[in-house]
Amino acid sequence: MAFVDTSTNMVRVVQNIIESYGMGALRALAQEPVQNAKDAKRQSTVHVEYRLHTRRSLDGRPCHLLTVTDSGTTGLQGPILSKEQRDQRGLELGEGENWAAFEGQGFTRKDQRDALGSRGQGKSAFLYHSQPSDPGGNPLDRHLMLYDTLLEDGEYRLGVRYATPADRVMEPPFTNGDARRLLLGNYDTGHGTVVPLQLDPLEQPGTRVIVAYLSDEALYAIRNGELHRWLQRCWWRAIQIGDLAIRVTDDEDRSETIQVPDWWRDEPWKNGDSRVAVHGPIRIEDSLHIKRIVLRHDETLEKDEIDGYAAQYSGVQVLRGQQWIETLDVGEYIPKEHRGGFRGFVEFDVQLERELKNTERPQHESFDGRNPLVKRFREEVSRAVRRFAEERGWHSGAEVTEVPEREQKVATEFLNVFATGAGTTHRGSRDGKTGTDGESLNWSCDLKLDFPTPKTTRVNWGETIGNVRVTVECEPAQGSKWVDVSLEICRDGDSSASPVAQKKDIVIQDGAAVVEFGDFQIVQGRAGEGKIHIPESGEWKLQAQVRYGGEDVESARRRLYVATDPPNPPQPKPHTISVSAKNVTRQGEQRINNGDEIAVQVTVTNREADDALLEVDASLEHELLADGEQVSLQGVPIGDVPNRQAIVSKRLKVYTPSSRSAVSEPHIVLPPGRYFLRADLRSPGVEEPIAHASQPVYVEVNPSGNRHSRLPFELVSDEGEEVQAMWWLDDPSTDSSVLHYPKQYPLYRHLPERQRLSSKLAGKLSFIAEVCANGLLEWALAPLANGDSSRTEQLKDNRPSGVSSRRWDAYCERIDRLVEFYDTERIEHTGAYMSRWRESVADMLEIFEGLE
Repeated sequence: MAFVDTSTNMVRVVQNIIESYGMGALRALAQEPVQNAKDAKRQSTVHVEYRLHTRRSLDGRPCHLLTVTDSGTTGLQGPILSKEQRDQRGLELGEGENWAAFEGQGFTRKDQRDALGSRGQGKSAFLYHSQPSDPGGNPLDRHLMLYDTLLEDGEYRLGVRYATPADRVMEPPFTNGDARRLLLGNYDTGHGTVVPLQLDPLEQPGTRVIVAYLSDEALYAIRNGELHRWLQRCWWRAIQIGDLAIRVTDDEDRSETIQVPDWWRDEPWKNGDSRVAVHGPIRIEDSLHIKRIVLRHDETLEKDEIDGYAAQYSGVQVLRGQQWIETLDVGEYIPKEHRGGFRGFVEFDVQLERELKNTERPQHESFDGRNPLVKRFREEVSRAVRRFAEERGWHSGAEVTEVPEREQKVATEFLNVFATGAGTTHRGSRDGKTGTDGESLNWSCDLKLDFPTPKTTRVNWGETIGNVRVTVECEPAQGSKWVDVSLEICRDGDSSASPVAQKKDIVIQDGAAVVEFGDFQIVQGRAGEGKIHIPESGEWKLQAQVRYGGEDVESARRRLYVATDPPNPPQPKPHTISVSAKNVTRQGEQRINNGDEIAVQVTVTNREADDALLEVDASLEHELLADGEQVSLQGVPIGDVPNRQAIVSKRLKVYTPSSRSAVSEPHIVLPPGRYFLRADLRSPGVEEPIAHASQPVYVEVNPSGNRHSRLPFELVSDEGEEVQAMWWLDDPSTDSSVLHYPKQYPLYRHLPERQRLSSKLAGKLSFIAEVCANGLLEWALAPLANGDSSRTEQLKDNRPSGVSSRRWDAYCERIDRLVEFYDTERIEHTGAYMSRWRESVADMLEIFEGLE
């Protein structure tokens, strides 16, 4: 007996298959093994047990096995075929050739030509969760599983599949007495891995798969009950009908049987329950029917969702073959306050199930929405939910409809520019210019000066601003780089600027340099050496501009109020904190895949004139980034740009527990799911935070709620006859907001479809862009009530290609001013606040219109 190698990189195949599951590897583990068992059904009820076993490896370290055993099935029957014999079959196997199908890869069954599981999904779900390690505990780039089966005629088989990463299958398998003896002891692969099996042989016909060296992700899911929840979501209907029984047993021999959820127990749609509505049968086409659509609402029910994934129960579950495939969203008809108690499902007759199976994705997570049958059944479900909502007075007939494609396109483009930084240059950590070796450079710039009177930015004519200096930094710091640094003065809101001093050419050594410009007297008359000509009183900006390789790469600004007092707006949150976790590997993407690098930053802002001594706690899941770290922030003169300081700034590689790569660089290991980067800001000795910031981080899962994964919210169009506002944003503080606009809004109705083909802001598109700008500001400002300035910093963090740094800084100034006038009530200062709001919207539209 020996392993037979193939040229396939099985590790990569397995990871590619399982990581394509939008709802994570645990759903695959709950779904695929049971599906395989159901496909091999022999008795009226198929029994499946997931059992955890604790063992010790030969070096004494604890390890775990997972066994998934089915009974009431045929087992892995059929002839044992060698690799050569399987290759001769092409990609087709005959009826009942289960053993060959399990050992092969990518086969189609003649008796089940549309059986998706035969293409490798099932075995990959097992292999993915095997995580052998070396004697030092470092994960190896390998997967290992064993599988034994007892056939009805008494034959016993034990097979081994070992991805090293080559796809290795033991040929021939162990049989009968050899197989039983091997199970009772340890199995040595002969390739440096020994599996402490110590298992009893099967006593009933069926199949058992043994996942060696179980991953932490699967281990935790068994111990904390998450696997149980996925099993219930996938298979409750088959359990209810009696076709299936599933239990999970831990390593202390405690078993839990997966039950039907309480709200569907005893099939309440059959007993006249007033909380339940039933629709069906509904003809879709010829002999194809929806068997039933069942909807229920119960105010006593609480939301039951596994966080970090798309909805599971909160909507209408689509069942095919008694298996949960997808959940249809009901948000357009069921108000948020009632969704927690809403449940629904739809199932089909045998003929329609057969047709729908052909449109199903290989992951069994969704159907092809372009298929006419899929469109039809989804329309019928939507119609039933709408009627359900209208009967309860939740829905008045107004419909939420798809935004027209052209309008959705301009909205997506607008939000990508201002909210995600796709294809942009970063402020404060800019990829402003590449070095001579092609390496991307990150730039930062800081402008310092001393005002004539401390704590105020007022400067009278004849007075001097002193010690004007510019600090320029560049990463990576290796080598020397020549840059130009210029100093300019401009009026607030004016994009043109006048030079203040002669441009200075400096060399940056070791990543940083300081340029001293000295003192300047503010004069109303003609400027000379050491003087700045400012002809009129009011607000002005002193700006430092850094150029490298002939391009603007960074700038910094300070405000001056000449012969006038600066405004002193309300500041309900003088100290704020912001967090940022960006995908560096795939810029603009919220989803973090295994091996992606993220840039993590925690920044504290002081808007007060007094210095501040504060403390910061910050973490990303279990990774502690700051623990009571003290930060001293200088005060800023009244009217000046706020003082910001990055407390945490680091880059981390993100790996999932199943990663087989040897890791040396800074990293964090997270199972697939949604996590949060969190930070608290405190005064020393005070337990209650004065500000809190958080940002969701999606590892190997897609952001929930928004089909445009880069965007901060979904844009929807509302239809209705009643007069409505121009726009409104649902739940702006959450990460699944929805921005609405009414199609019956008079301005929208009377605008032409387009005016000038050359303009982005033509006709109705101008309306959509303005709606997006307003919604984006509302979304960004909402967390400020908790002292979280993360989103407003995000608005300023990226400069679109084609927009000069001077123009972008003027826009950032608008955002800063809007934040200064923000207060939680927005009553006393409505005039000033709304004026700043309108200026910010106009600035965003002007920038967007000018982009190529």
